[in-house]
Amino acid sequence: MTSEVSKTFDEEFEAYWRKIFCITPSEDIKCDASVLEYFGVLRLTDLRAPERKLWYIYYSKQPEVDETLNRIFHKYGKKNMCEIFRKHTFSGVALRARVKAYFDDKKWHVKGNLLEAPAKSSFNNDQMIKTMTELHHEERRMLYSFLCMKHNEMRKYFS
Repeated sequence: MTSEVSKTFDEEFEAYWRKIFCITPSEDIKCDASVLEYFGVLRLTDLRAPERKLWYIYYSKQPEVDETLNRIFHKYGKKNMCEIFRKHTFSGVALRARVKAYFDDKKWHVKGNLLEAPAKSSFNNDQMIKTMTELHHEERRMLYSFLCMKHNEMRKYFS
């Protein structure tokens, strides 16, 4: 169901962009992959304290994703990490700030790119995926609302 909602949102978003900038649909238009940014979350297992619940957030442009993951794996150990979430986003920096602020408000320990759930927390990977998906959709809705607002301003200006 989430992919259907996301697909519908993507189609609606693209149609709205085309209306705003008067672009006719064409199959020849290709997306430049080097411009896309990806945001992801890795589950980190601390071997010295397995009861700790740690996640590592990252973002990078598409060509640099593998390099970024290799750097993170080298730092923390590939055996201790697994990727649980990766989505393309408009701005990885903005989504990272939103995620950090969200978990900071929840009284989590947030330092750099590491998120640590409080002790005795029942938070797990499924809840993290659900939270990240909601924050990602919220970021996209905010961008969509901004475009709608700009479009309405332009309509008022030209009418």
